[in-house]
Amino acid sequence: MRYHLVLIALLTNNVIVITRGYKTNSTFENFVKMVRGNLSKAAAYELPVNNEKLCYVKPTEKNKIYAYGTFDFIIIGAGSAGTLLANRLTEIGEWKVLLLEAGGEENDFSDIPGMNFELYSSDMNWGYLTTPQKKGCQAMEEHRCNCARGKVVGGSSTVNSKMYVRGNKADYDEWEEMGNPGWSYKDVLPYFIKTENSHIHDRNPGYHGKGGLLDVGYFEPTIFTTMFLNAKKELGDKVLDYNGKNQIGVSPIQSTIKGNKIASGGRAFIDPILKRKNLNVTINAFVTKLRIDTKQKIAKGVEFIKGGRTFKARAEKEVILSAGAINTPQILMLSGIGPKEELDRIGVETLVDLPVGKGLEDHATFFGLNVRTNQTLFRDSLEVLLENYLNNRRPYTAAFNADSVSFLNVNDKKSSVPDIEQILFTPPGFGPNLWKSVNLRKEFKGQLEELQVPYNDVFVLIVLLHPKSKGSVTLKSKNPLDFPNIDYNYYAVEEDMDTMLKGINEGLKLFETDAFRAVNAQLAPIVRICTGYIEGTEDFWRCAVEQATTTLYHPVGTTKMGKSRNNSVVSSKLRVHGMKGLRIVDAGVIPKIPSGHMNAPTFMIAERAADFIKHYWN
Repeated sequence: MRYHLVLIALLTNNVIVITRGYKTNSTFENFVKMVRGNLSKAAAYELPVNNEKLCYVKPTEKNKIYAYGTFDFIIIGAGSAGTLLANRLTEIGEWKVLLLEAGGEENDFSDIPGMNFELYSSDMNWGYLTTPQKKGCQAMEEHRCNCARGKVVGGSSTVNSKMYVRGNKADYDEWEEMGNPGWSYKDVLPYFIKTENSHIHDRNPGYHGKGGLLDVGYFEPTIFTTMFLNAKKELGDKVLDYNGKNQIGVSPIQSTIKGNKIASGGRAFIDPILKRKNLNVTINAFVTKLRIDTKQKIAKGVEFIKGGRTFKARAEKEVILSAGAINTPQILMLSGIGPKEELDRIGVETLVDLPVGKGLEDHATFFGLNVRTNQTLFRDSLEVLLENYLNNRRPYTAAFNADSVSFLNVNDKKSSVPDIEQILFTPPGFGPNLWKSVNLRKEFKGQLEELQVPYNDVFVLIVLLHPKSKGSVTLKSKNPLDFPNIDYNYYAVEEDMDTMLKGINEGLKLFETDAFRAVNAQLAPIVRICTGYIEGTEDFWRCAVEQATTTLYHPVGTTKMGKSRNNSVVSSKLRVHGMKGLRIVDAGVIPKIPSGHMNAPTFMIAERAADFIKHYWN
């Protein structure tokens, strides 16, 4: 039943040959045909409402459990953390590692950075939506934001925007101050460096790796890159390496890309170790619960469904949950580890009473600053755009078509820690799959063609970096078929709204710069939502924020680390309180959301965890 990743190697080699140049027209035609087919599938795709496909067990196989084998370590989830961890643990030749992934393998289409919105509308996305929100996501169907999570080898690192943003030195120092020794910036910086293979030409010395497995580079710049950088310089910002000595300032985006392809966890950490005989990567394997010795409270293994049958696998040393800040809490609670009141509500016996699922944090993101310009980019046929891609040129070499980023503090101008992030993304980031990915209401979709000029407009996203509001992940029932309840609870604390409004005011200053005036930049509506307000007033922008806030797909903190079982789930060594043989290694352990994006910190956490595990067992 082992899944042989040699298939990925063969596919990857084929892609490399293709992207170095087409020998015949038929090869290029086949590539275009593949892309068109995937675009059509994405346009027609409907998100699932539960895990029915993953949970299916054939009638003839009910009440049967097949033995899958015994391993030293079982890692649940082949996302950012799980792929890196599997790589590092299998460096020890005598350790057998089973890596379980609910999704399938990456492919030629998912390797294209600029197709990430289409991946949200595919089986590589779990399909989650938030619960109805009170003060955010109001322009979305049922007031529910999309909560895309990667369900594929590589996980969210395959489907995300590829932005490599570590956060601020003070973020990690605060983690240590919260009771997590060994997580200060000086402790974690070597692990960021170890992972990275930086291609950033103007990087700060001493802050970046050269020779790690994860490639990090810049996208090709555009006229809008220059526009944004110059505008920010006019407003007093410095162009800098935001992953270096200082973060406040502006920069082109550093991204996990390798040439013209994505550098996901699967591509970076699994593909290079295909020949290791001590690694078993099993795809399309949906973990339903942990197997636990309830008397001694020791994790002994897992149960999972694959191909219509139920399997059990045994772990001699540890079970490691790397399923992410949404799925890890679900598996824990289904296994009896979580808040007693929640487990009682769904009828699961409590084995260990811990605050699993509480303290969810996310970066609320306002997408209402649409910039109309007199510049036209990428108004070409798909064939031309794909030819450009194969020659390492925009737009499809850039995920999310993200371009540039700035960090600022709107509450304390003297602070070195930002509280707002501005992200510029450029055409062709528009289109049906963009708005499908944010779950925009049907009545607004009809306005898009009327109001947008898709090859002239750019967005400035405003991101709230340090929300005071906390959400939660809970379960609908004890049936793994059901999706979890995901409540971001945006703007529950008024201070978050105040900071976001200040962030918008800073964004509006861009229109006053010579750089924006040079392209005749005008504020243009995305859709007409807040029609009952005088445009430009605080009440107007407050309405706009509630309507046009979505997620940046950065859920953290649902299994946070700390000292006390009252307010944390794992220790600073990432072992689950009150359990033996069970660790959590993913973004859920983050005790406070950093001033960055979550992919880079998650890779770092996995690097740190690998050393913890090696030290403990050696």
